[in-house]
Amino acid sequence: MTNSQYLKWFNEIEKALWSLFDQFEDLCSRCAVKTLSEVGQRQRKGRAAWCCCMIDNQVHDNWEALNAIQVRSDRDWYEKLPRQDMGRSMPGNGPCPALSETGCQLKKHRPITCTTQLCTKMLIVLNALALVKCPVHHALQIEDLIDLPDILPTLYGTARKPCNVSRGDVRRYTDAIKTLRDRFAAQSAVKRSRALEQGLREGR
Repeated sequence: MTNSQYLKWFNEIEKALWSLFDQFEDLCSRCAVKTLSEVGQRQRKGRAAWCCCMIDNQVHDNWEALNAIQVRSDRDWYEKLPRQDMGRSMPGNGPCPALSETGCQLKKHRPITCTTQLCTKMLIVLNALALVKCPVHHALQIEDLIDLPDILPTLYGTARKPCNVSRGDVRRYTDAIKTLRDRFAAQSAVKRSRALEQGLREGR
């Protein structure tokens, strides 16, 4: 089990990552609507084409660590999740029970993948804006794109070989994320709009 200071640092990094993901605007919600439409029409497409939260269940996949952390603040956290009825079966083991009409209901300490993974649509956007140069045919973690210290598993309590994490490590991580976020935010509205449309259109 991770300690309280490490969880505070994890949440600090989590917030920095969310500020980066905010730059994708409504890409995720539009992807979710598109996923429901395509599944409803029984269109068979690769997993990369569909909304991550609708086809993956990170709550289930990370249950032991996630539950140990969440019960610290609310013992009934799982019972309070919305459990959206999609009206149809979904590919994979989704939808994630934390998914609601307004997004994820876990306000902090989400599973690591939920805040570090960039889907193919996001990667297309970042490449289109020349913010990174990487493959776009499958999802990647943020650590695959920029140089970051490998500290999240230790902070979250899931590392097989925990390392000693310092305040400096956390600062280096958040500084790197903020640099990419600021470069993203500096793009013109026209360029951002075109890149987002490209990501939604081409992401497969």
